[in-house]
Amino acid sequence: MGKKTQQVLAALTVGSSASPAFAGSGGAIFISYYGMFLNAIGVQADAVDEWKPAVGAVVTLILTVIIGYRYKSQVMAAQNDLAPSGKFSLRGVVEVIAEFVHDLAFNSIGPQKAGRFLAVLFSVFAFIFVSNLTGLIPGLTAATDSINTNLVLGLFVFLVFNTAGIKEHGWLGYLRTFAGPVMLMMPFLFVIEMVGMMARPLSLSLRLYGNIFGDHLVLSVFTGLTKLVLPAFLLFFGLLVACLQSFVFTLLSSIYISLATSHDH
Repeated sequence: MGKKTQQVLAALTVGSSASPAFAGSGGAIFISYYGMFLNAIGVQADAVDEWKPAVGAVVTLILTVIIGYRYKSQVMAAQNDLAPSGKFSLRGVVEVIAEFVHDLAFNSIGPQKAGRFLAVLFSVFAFIFVSNLTGLIPGLTAATDSINTNLVLGLFVFLVFNTAGIKEHGWLGYLRTFAGPVMLMMPFLFVIEMVGMMARPLSLSLRLYGNIFGDHLVLSVFTGLTKLVLPAFLLFFGLLVACLQSFVFTLLSSIYISLATSHDH
């Protein structure tokens, strides 16, 4: 039996990660399939936890691409039949989410500008939502369970709304929006506004990370304590958290875009 095979069997037996509160006292041991995969390809044991969200991000990306192609094939098969079928389907779910993001963008950014950002906002919502859902499956780790992944998402939104603001106002005009209308207060307001703007990606990432991490921590603790009924209820609560955090991140992203492209200030 090869060394890699032994590592996989060991992971199947004892799991990749365990709740420190219960391991060693006969408590629950939680298997991580991403951890098993990383062990199998030779990743060092002390680096497994750091790489699990990265594997989760790849899985999320693959799933969103598959869903996208599947939706495209269903739309092409329907041709000019745009009416809902009345049955639960992948196409119906995608279109409900798309309509939700569409309304969110139009209300936040405005009907004249929202169309340019629908693809970005829908992509952000879809990635976070699918990632959060995969985190509800026992043995899988959500990509959003890592501050690094969330920070990348926050920086992406940061680039989007700043690019939009520069295109709307020009370099000098965009910087002027941070200075305010009062000449005497311009230096102070500019510094304060710039600090607040730079903090936006960090606040987005920390908010998402804190909520997802807290939800998974509560679920793991109560799974070790009760095993059955309460964890099932907490999974439903986790589903609500997955939906809510996807909505909050997308809403704040649309608000930042609206602020960057607005001429009111």
